[in-house]
Amino acid sequence: MKKININTQSRSYDVNIGKNVLTKMVSELKKSDGEVLFICDKNVYDLHREKIISLTDSRKHHLYLFNSSERNKTLKSVELIYKYLKKHNFSRTDKIVAIGGGIVGDIAGYVAATYMRGIQYYQVPTTLLSMVDSSVGGKTGVNFLNVKNLIGSFHQPEKVYIDLAFLSTLPDREIISGAGEIFKYAFLSDEENYLIIRDYLLKILLQRKFHENMISRCIQFKASVVEKDEFEKSGLRKILNLGHTFAHGFESALRFKIKHGEAVIAGVFCSLIISKKIGLITDLELHKFASDFEFLPVNTKVFRVDTENIIRYMKSDKKTSGIRIKLVLVSKPGNVFIDVEVTEKLIKESVVELSELFESV
Repeated sequence: MKKININTQSRSYDVNIGKNVLTKMVSELKKSDGEVLFICDKNVYDLHREKIISLTDSRKHHLYLFNSSERNKTLKSVELIYKYLKKHNFSRTDKIVAIGGGIVGDIAGYVAATYMRGIQYYQVPTTLLSMVDSSVGGKTGVNFLNVKNLIGSFHQPEKVYIDLAFLSTLPDREIISGAGEIFKYAFLSDEENYLIIRDYLLKILLQRKFHENMISRCIQFKASVVEKDEFEKSGLRKILNLGHTFAHGFESALRFKIKHGEAVIAGVFCSLIISKKIGLITDLELHKFASDFEFLPVNTKVFRVDTENIIRYMKSDKKTSGIRIKLVLVSKPGNVFIDVEVTEKLIKESVVELSELFESV
């Protein structure tokens, strides 16, 4: 088992990666007092029924099945979980365990952050995306008025348990979505990391090979950023948002008909196009990046979405300032610029050029 310790301003916790980590979690939970609510993605439960039942066999363990989708990631769903907690007399000394992908982790984390002003919660990520990104860092939230994660809070988990066995049942689109979140990490460190990420993503998509070393590489990088800027006050943590302002605009404009990681793939490429347009990279460098990652599929739905609609939602994104759109851009792997203000014209042009870029590589 591999263990990564994360030390943030608000608290420290371990991320445990391995084959028997869930047994370890259950053993710890049984030793503690109080009730435990397992909020589990219904699809995960259907695919891993025996494993989930084994986690919840204690009389103090409750199972709440959640139909995981961006459309259900709402205050209404939060309210229903509050009602369950109240009905079963959960108190501040009790716990929540999120079992599922990023949506379950976000909504369970937000419930834990706000129920009785905060109770402990554990993350058991079951998708590639949630393993490499959303299960750590403490960001929780729900969508509101069709805007991605408009309401939320920072609430670090008590612990994170990653069992790679869950990845064996992931559909292809979920693997692509996770690859999209890993894709951004290629540009956040140095050239060596860029090449490692590229080669690993090839193995993921072509051979469905997952390795805990790559999962831990992404987590360790994110942890190094979050530890220095947990609440995004200094600006450092914003580098993790590469491609995400675009991505959230795509998701909202398309009424969440594409996966988050799919939107991130398109968002990172659009950000690279804008980096080229304002002179941070050359046209040759842009085509090299596109050629290196041409195996990453761009969901064609983003080519058909109304750019005015994308811009409207990008202006609603948490990372904007007033109605000015600010992006994370790059000049080379490891050289990242935050809060770069861009015009609506550049946004529209980058979406149009995205399809043209892949026709030419």
